Amino acid sequence: MVQDPSDLSTFKLRRRTPGSFVLVPCAKVGRSLRCQGQLEAAAAVTLAGCPLVSHIQEQPLVIWYAWQETAGGVRIQLLDEAPKTRSSAKGRIRYSHIVPDFLVRMVSGRRRLLEVKPSQRLERKTVRRKLAVAGAFAKTQGWTFHVVTQRELFSGPLLSNLRMLSRYRMLSADSALVDRIMQAVPIEGIRVNEVLSGLLSGIDRPTARIHLFHLLATERLGFDPRAAPLDDQTVLFPKGVISWDPFDSVWAASGSWTGGPFASSANSPMAITSPKTSSST
Repeated sequence: MVQDPSDLSTFKLRRRTPGSFVLVPCAKVGRSLRCQGQLEAAAAVTLAGCPLVSHIQEQPLVIWYAWQETAGGVRIQLLDEAPKTRSSAKGRIRYSHIVPDFLVRMVSGRRRLLEVKPSQRLERKTVRRKLAVAGAFAKTQGWTFHVVTQRELFSGPLLSNLRMLSRYRMLSADSALVDRIMQAVPIEGIRVNEVLSGLLSGIDRPTARIHLFHLLATERLGFDPRAAPLDDQTVLFPKGVISWDPFDSVWAASGSWTGGPFASSANSPMAITSPKTSSST
């Protein structure tokens, strides 16, 4: 049985993983998310800023598996616990484990297992095997499995918008000004420039802008950060009127990223086959 992600803590610095160690503040969990490298950090920023995400756990669990090269590809068996050895007596079956990057719980209660990888590594045999294991394990839990690369993380304005807003989260805000800004935003939406220029006449514009960004950063006002860079033409909405989810588009579930669906074994529902690849490990 898998624990609630808020109770899991398997984080370990992976010395073989290139890139710097990065802390990403996350109000959803009341601490900073620990990430290795800029790709993981970019994913963490996106998850931390998504209004439909309720909880995030980095390196949430260890998944052990047995694997064997066969004529039809790599045969993989998920294991309930760590084996006592790393290979069978004759060395034909080997044992290993993976630690996925993130387990995400949505506001709806749905769970998503997420792996962040450079796109150029996806055709490596070892990487394909590990992603097959993660996808198979997620399926046994009723979760969706997602593989995200730099192509998804750095395309469009989403990440830059969220990173910019994160600077305003901890503002010591003027409560009276905050109330005026929130009252100026109708349910049908209003552009930033209209709030700053028309509805808040007499208030210092830079100060009003900072407070407006603070309300967006703390999700007390909403906008779609995927649409365009945040500027004076951005349309603002009250909290809860508009929402967005990276998993409903470029982070779609990775059910066939290997070029074909995972195949179940006839004698064990826990056994899967991942396609062969000629790429080196």
